[in-house]
Amino acid sequence: MYELRDYQQKAHDATIEHCKNSKEPAFIGCTVGGGKTVLIAAIAKHVSEKGGKVLVLARQGELVEQGSLTGWECGIKNSVYSASLNKKSTYYPVIYGTEGTVQRSLETTFNDFKFSVILVDECHHLDPLDCLQDEPESQYGKIIKHFRTLNHNLRVIGYTGSPYRGKDSILGEFWKKQLSDVSTFELINKGFLVPPVFGFGDDEHAYDLSAFNKKDETEDYTQKELQAMGRAITKEKDKTQMIMEEVIERTKDKLGVMITCASKKHCEQVAECLPDGTWGIVTDSTNTKERRKILLDIKTGKRKFVIQIGCLTTGIDLSLLQVSVILRKIGSLSLLIQLMGRVFRTLKPHEIDAGLVKDEALILDYTDTMMSFGDIFDDPIVGQAIAQKAKQKDAVLECPACSTYNSEYAVRCCGTDLNSTDGRCEYFFKYNECKNCGAKNAPTSKSCRNCDAVMIDPNSALVHKAYTDADYKSVKQMTFTTTKNGKLKITYDLDSTYFKDGEEFPEFAVEMFAIGGDVQQYERARWFKFVDQHINGREFKRKAAAFRSVQDVITMKAMFDKPTEITHRKNDKGFSIISRKKFNSGREAFSS
Repeated sequence: MYELRDYQQKAHDATIEHCKNSKEPAFIGCTVGGGKTVLIAAIAKHVSEKGGKVLVLARQGELVEQGSLTGWECGIKNSVYSASLNKKSTYYPVIYGTEGTVQRSLETTFNDFKFSVILVDECHHLDPLDCLQDEPESQYGKIIKHFRTLNHNLRVIGYTGSPYRGKDSILGEFWKKQLSDVSTFELINKGFLVPPVFGFGDDEHAYDLSAFNKKDETEDYTQKELQAMGRAITKEKDKTQMIMEEVIERTKDKLGVMITCASKKHCEQVAECLPDGTWGIVTDSTNTKERRKILLDIKTGKRKFVIQIGCLTTGIDLSLLQVSVILRKIGSLSLLIQLMGRVFRTLKPHEIDAGLVKDEALILDYTDTMMSFGDIFDDPIVGQAIAQKAKQKDAVLECPACSTYNSEYAVRCCGTDLNSTDGRCEYFFKYNECKNCGAKNAPTSKSCRNCDAVMIDPNSALVHKAYTDADYKSVKQMTFTTTKNGKLKITYDLDSTYFKDGEEFPEFAVEMFAIGGDVQQYERARWFKFVDQHINGREFKRKAAAFRSVQDVITMKAMFDKPTEITHRKNDKGFSIISRKKFNSGREAFSS
């Protein structure tokens, strides 16, 4: 049996309270080593003991297996539904399953299953915009839609140590609320994780990957981009040799070392620089048996070095790993946090009893990855990294509040303050002030850290772009229809076309609304705004705002003015962004 730590109990209580009062999806931010599997087990136990059914979803069989074992240790009888583990059982009310296996069984095994709660491990993998579509394309989206159809009161709770997709926070249109934030910084201060120390390459011992900078992107590098990076790196075989000689020297008194490369050939070049029998390579082509053998050897200390591309970023509990070596540019903040997190875990009791010592974690960056994030994000670990590098170059800022030295690119001071809610110094070098409560937040924050007020609209980058008359598109027709899941769909037939794969297609813009019934507050607000834009006269607006069904709207569609022109762009998921509308009266409506 596990006893919840203080921060775990706080997160657990917040989850129960949220589920009592809201059906909106919410997530727990809990850094690596914070005990996500224990938190998941605690909620699963709470729900199952009250007669509910729980589905715990993860992407990999290893995570499912780890979660199920923790569940049993917590006293939860549970089933495993995962093809990769050769188990497909639904006997117990708590089921741990892999995303793909569950999705492929929706119309058979899970045709009439009514779960009370779905718990999503490593929920940053879920595509939030896809889950909002009428016909989702992703496996997570299809699963959630299926079980919501069977139980309209279904709760969806996510857990992640890196609440980002690329460089964007997952908090937004799908994940409506963050229930708790268990940070790496907090767990290091409490002694549950080891503190990091950072090292950087010099001009001779570092790759020049400036051609692969992705400051404006929100995702990690694509497979094609990584292949190009790998080709550029492997041409510098002598540079790799020099870097690895330094890595061997820097890690000679350390425990396990994880090395992240750009390509399989790059992995092989790195392996050639290491002593025979001390390393193993794990890529997406490594079979399950070999992967398990390599990880077991690392876990037991038989091998020191594990070389990988991006396969060991989540759910791998290898406490002997002490060093993370970055040999390729990282474009995703979530991936960077996961890579660092692999080496923060404290030793197990039996490892300490064996005389092993791990009092710090070492992060070696030979690609200038840290600096590419440091001037944008308020992450305490990244902040510490660039502060340490700044000291080497004598390019530091002294915090006027606590005198801690920070990098010249620092967002928030990386010093400590025991009186602060998160244990960190409250001084911000760069910030946005919350209009609701006045608290200072990082420039990229989507919600206020103090009062949870919205700071950034996920679509603001598109909505607030400058528009000219040339950006407006004439509207030929506006139609009202019902979607398969009962929403109101408004389609604007535009007097314009677009090209795809060399073919020309007519352009349409779409808006969708949930009408009446038990709709969420933000949906109701969106509908009220549409009514205000398209109807003249207070009495008519009041009547339209009170419509209780899509059919009511369609019956009275003549009440709504058709815009003569609109601006229309699509975001990266294909959703229409309409920020301006012009009407016959000369009135122009704006999205806030």
